[in-house]
Amino acid sequence: MSNIYKCVRLEPRHKSDDPSCVCEVVIGLTATDPDGNSSYIDGVYQYPMDSMPQLDEFKEQANALVSQFAADNKWIASLDSQIEAQKAQPKNVEDFESPEITVDTTVEPAPEPEPEPIPAPEPVVDVEEVDDDGEDTEGEG
Repeated sequence: MSNIYKCVRLEPRHKSDDPSCVCEVVIGLTATDPDGNSSYIDGVYQYPMDSMPQLDEFKEQANALVSQFAADNKWIASLDSQIEAQKAQPKNVEDFESPEITVDTTVEPAPEPEPEPIPAPEPVVDVEEVDDDGEDTEGEG
């Protein structure tokens, strides 16, 4: 069974001088897998200046807008990836009942581990030049 995707946030925003003209919309989606893992993502779609819809028109186009915005931003893959990452995280032990804990304030901190020694650099060896007959060439001019 695959993840279930749902639009949980759809907040149109209007221009200050025209409350019926939608200039942008906040869109939020969730994905939930069969095991109950879920993830959320949101963003803001801004209409181009020349194609801002009236509120009624926005409502009619909302489904297509949300689907296209999610596809353009690769949200389905992102939500799926978030859920897969959740599955790899450690989980709480179910039905665990903690024993009563008494904190011993006399316990000393554990000693810090000794730092690893830094190895000494290799010594640089000065190699004397030797000519073809085995003679030292140093000092020749």
